[in-house]
Amino acid sequence: MERVIIYGTGRHAELTADLMQKFNIHKVIGFTVEKEYLKEFELNGFPVFLYEELVHSHPPDKFKMFIAVGPQQVNRAREELYLDAKKKGYQFVNCICPSPYIDKGVILGENVFIDQFCWVSSFVEIGNNTTLIGSKIGHHCKIEDNCFVSVGVLAGNVTLKKNVFIGLNSTIGPNIVLGEYTVVGMGCTISKSTNPSSVYLNQSTKKQKFDSSKLKLL
Repeated sequence: MERVIIYGTGRHAELTADLMQKFNIHKVIGFTVEKEYLKEFELNGFPVFLYEELVHSHPPDKFKMFIAVGPQQVNRAREELYLDAKKKGYQFVNCICPSPYIDKGVILGENVFIDQFCWVSSFVEIGNNTTLIGSKIGHHCKIEDNCFVSVGVLAGNVTLKKNVFIGLNSTIGPNIVLGEYTVVGMGCTISKSTNPSSVYLNQSTKKQKFDSSKLKLL
């Protein structure tokens, strides 16, 4: 079990620490953020360290890191932090929750997050610094670095190029390649390969002109 410093103090960082502890994946030592984001020196009973001082307070030869940041700036923020920590000499752990639905043969990079509600089929490759939350990944899929899939469905033989984001309840059809930095919003269905930096948004459900008192729910 590795001793780990988690970058971030947001909800994804809280979730990562909770799952690492709950499933005995790694020993969480504390959190870290840059000075401009430091609001408190404690989070959920764990200390919060200054990132600018981390190399001295928690050197990379004794501690490992996990970058727990969401998909901000089409995953660029998490990518920059990952590369910066790597440049400082840190190695990274994964947070892979135990699940009978994650194939044992999946090929994983580093700084990968997969929660206990994911379903990952055979012959899947997942690159560095990628996050999967409550998603279903079909056979022979390849997910490159810095991707974020939140409650999405990938059919068989799908490729996500780097920094792809897939939102809630979106479905990607089989044999499709999503170009790098593609953004798929909530509730979308993608049936053709996409160009880099494409954006797909589903229209929100429209609010009706009458209120709920007019409805008779059987």
